[in-house]
Amino acid sequence: MLPQRVKPDASMALLYRFTRAKDRAGTGIFTFIVTRSVTRDFHRDATTKEFTFGYHRWVVSFNRSDSKMLGVHLILRNASAGTRCYVDYTFSLLNREHFSKNEIFFEKQCRFNADQPAQGPAKWILMSELHSRKFSDENGEFLMDLTMSNPLTVYEVDVRMSHLPFGHHHKLSNAETPYFAFGGFEWNIGIHPQGIPEDQETSNRPKILLNRLTGFDHAVRVQYRIVLGDADRVFDSGVLCQISDVTGKIRGFPLKCGIADLLHRGILRIYVEMMFANAISEVLIPLQNRDPSDTTPNCYDREKHAWLAEGDIEGECLKLKLFCSDLHHVPRNHLRYVSWNAYVVRNESNEATKEKNMIVLNAPHWNYYIQEGVDMGIVMETDIPVSVVDDLTNNCKETNKSVTIEIEWLDSLLLFSAIYHKYDDIRRLHCHQMKREIMALQAENYSLERQLFSYQKSISIVNSRGQPPEVLPQEDAVEEPFRTLPQGENFPEVKYI
Repeated sequence: MLPQRVKPDASMALLYRFTRAKDRAGTGIFTFIVTRSVTRDFHRDATTKEFTFGYHRWVVSFNRSDSKMLGVHLILRNASAGTRCYVDYTFSLLNREHFSKNEIFFEKQCRFNADQPAQGPAKWILMSELHSRKFSDENGEFLMDLTMSNPLTVYEVDVRMSHLPFGHHHKLSNAETPYFAFGGFEWNIGIHPQGIPEDQETSNRPKILLNRLTGFDHAVRVQYRIVLGDADRVFDSGVLCQISDVTGKIRGFPLKCGIADLLHRGILRIYVEMMFANAISEVLIPLQNRDPSDTTPNCYDREKHAWLAEGDIEGECLKLKLFCSDLHHVPRNHLRYVSWNAYVVRNESNEATKEKNMIVLNAPHWNYYIQEGVDMGIVMETDIPVSVVDDLTNNCKETNKSVTIEIEWLDSLLLFSAIYHKYDDIRRLHCHQMKREIMALQAENYSLERQLFSYQKSISIVNSRGQPPEVLPQEDAVEEPFRTLPQGENFPEVKYI
């Protein structure tokens, strides 16, 4: 745990750049500028402003021990009781000369919870080495990367089930778990042993609901998994992706067994895995007879920033376009990074069908926004032919054709410095150095494969004559250390990854 000190100063460490890697691990790379105050002001710990990753809020704290060692901690800010967050993370001090000299600390599937929200090396590097090993510049500032990947949030709780009063002692009453935090919302699990009378499909079957308790400005697309019971009496819902509407209601899932079958001494164990929870803005956009001068916003993100969505049916397929209407809300000398998915809503009222709306091509989309900039809009293409758009429209009149889309808000981060800076050169330098290293390794690998090919051909010649190499006459021995292909022949192409 971090020692108690004076109130941390967020101006000592600034979130400078962010990169989202397109991999299965959902990797995010955060780059921070750590100012010289970290190495000079020993009375305050430097702590970054809060940033989001894996649907949780985090900060990075720098602390000094005896003015000699620099320690770094990753801190989970919204830990709640019963919740565990697992994540892979890596701290990297960026060397100004060569990427191979970077100082790295990493942990795999590190656990964060309410009892232990901070993880990281308390004594990572000597303060004097920041300058001697070319991490800090002439101003005493240095760059640090935080790489986070494979986030997983688990909520686990035991619920004691009670029976209904007034003579129905054989029936269990409804129950709810305490709340837990995820994605900027509060949630709990509702257990309905007798089912929900309003649900016509599964009115008599036990049902489990993931209830959203806060944030009713938007609907939310949530992916989760719930396991009920323990030991040999278990019901697994599998991974579910559903819509929690603006009132917090969700479709949930019915059970194929009774709640009583999953109890152990009257207690129901509940295990929940949360994958994502993204706010959704539903927008009705006109496709014809739209006034080009009308720039009135028609949707808002989680931060209450206004956006304008438009549709285009001039080409062969439907296109969408998204504009940011609140550039003036971005602080001066800052970048706002925003990413999103867009869906075209099917013109059906079935709840299950709405959860399978048609996503646009090349999703997710993202962009950077600055206060002094002009947003030309992000074009999002679809594979929906214009000829079938009529099947999706909410109004069949040719003069008033419109379509409903959903904007699913993903990342939203505020980055310091809206202009290209010398610190960006460090990342570019490392990138070019890595490329040259890879090219050198490819050339070496190609040379080794040429030699291997030559040896294999020599062995095949020896084997074809039916004599082992040790009894071959001197005139038949192969003495060439390196053989080449005849003129006009090429080696097979090798694909390097």
